[in-house]
Amino acid sequence: MTSRLLLAFLAMLGLIPAALLTGEHFLTGTACPLIGPLPACFLVFAGYCLIFYSAMTWGWTRHAAFLVGWLPVSILAILATILEIANGPVCPRAFGFLPQCFLSLLLSILIGAVWMIGILRHRKARYFARSRR
Repeated sequence: MTSRLLLAFLAMLGLIPAALLTGEHFLTGTACPLIGPLPACFLVFAGYCLIFYSAMTWGWTRHAAFLVGWLPVSILAILATILEIANGPVCPRAFGFLPQCFLSLLLSILIGAVWMIGILRHRKARYFARSRR
């Protein structure tokens, strides 16, 4: 249960800035780069929404929702970080100086680690519950 709360908290840490950036993009049209017809910040916002949803639900669908949300967020963060390092300023800035793609990459790594720890703890608990019988 603790890992779910931490997962929900980390998802909210990504969800709020992604929502603000998405709103800014729809107002100005220039806040995020486009991936096809969609702004990248909208895809990241949808991904963090799915991660938050997976932390709040029960059943097998939570794993699918997590992966469908986390994989695009992580891949976009990795690609944007590489582009930021190689080509200069690509990502919007957080706090006026820090590229948000760096924060998104750090957050996606933390979210993936918390999710894996939660799965491993759950499987370990199930294993020990079976061995006591």
